[in-house]
Amino acid sequence: MRAMKLKEVTEDVAAQLDQQAKWGVQIHRVEAVPETGPANRGVWHLVPNITAVFADLKDSTGLNANEDRETAARAYTYFVRAMAVILERFSADYVDIHGDGVFGLFSQSPSFPAAASAITMKTLVERDVAVRLKKDAATERKLTAGIGIDQGALWVRRLGLRGTKQNEVWAGNPLNMAAKLSSVAEPDQLVVSERVFSAYQQASRIRQRVLFYSCGCHNGITGDGLDAQNGSTEYLWTEQPAPPGMSFDFQSIHRLDTKWCSIHGDEFCETLLNNRRPSK
Repeated sequence: MRAMKLKEVTEDVAAQLDQQAKWGVQIHRVEAVPETGPANRGVWHLVPNITAVFADLKDSTGLNANEDRETAARAYTYFVRAMAVILERFSADYVDIHGDGVFGLFSQSPSFPAAASAITMKTLVERDVAVRLKKDAATERKLTAGIGIDQGALWVRRLGLRGTKQNEVWAGNPLNMAAKLSSVAEPDQLVVSERVFSAYQQASRIRQRVLFYSCGCHNGITGDGLDAQNGSTEYLWTEQPAPPGMSFDFQSIHRLDTKWCSIHGDEFCETLLNNRRPSK
């Protein structure tokens, strides 16, 4: 480490502040999430309609404290890679890692690919990722995720130092709210904000059918998918007041515990994405 004096650091910071103040701030509206934020002087991009999905590895503190390093490393690797692949496959416009969480941004609200990706995350964490970790690491620890979704406006620019020491900085509530929602989610639960759920309620009837109701499978009895009779389906969401003390900017949250059905999941997912019944 080269010799350094506090005075030099203070002078460097003051010079940066002077330069940033000289450039000022320019906010340019764009309609889609950019692959990278602008790095030119003082420019931010404002995206007015974004859906943010945040997947959080639950109890990572306990993972680090109670498991060996190899098991913890496997857990982080399996979780982050799986969540990132799901977001990419559902065409998220931007995917990034934040601590032990993974988030994806979609250039519209409401975003039904975002909803489908979130349900797929909670399904595959339970069915595939956790099972694979238990097998490969010979551990009894159950790997679980909490997932949150919010929507609204975000603005972004690339900040940091020259060279490789730069990254996108996303400002605005939707990403922060999605991260907070993931933190209050129970293991393998999806939690969405009041405004996201309200947008779901305005969706087409067929999308509401697959978002809000079960397929009719109970206790191993095969239901009829989209054709299930109303009497054999269940309403899947639970509404609660937004937890106090977390600075949520909405009054209620909505929780989803169920995952894609092993029989009708493909049918429901395709319908949610395409707004029509799958072709036979």
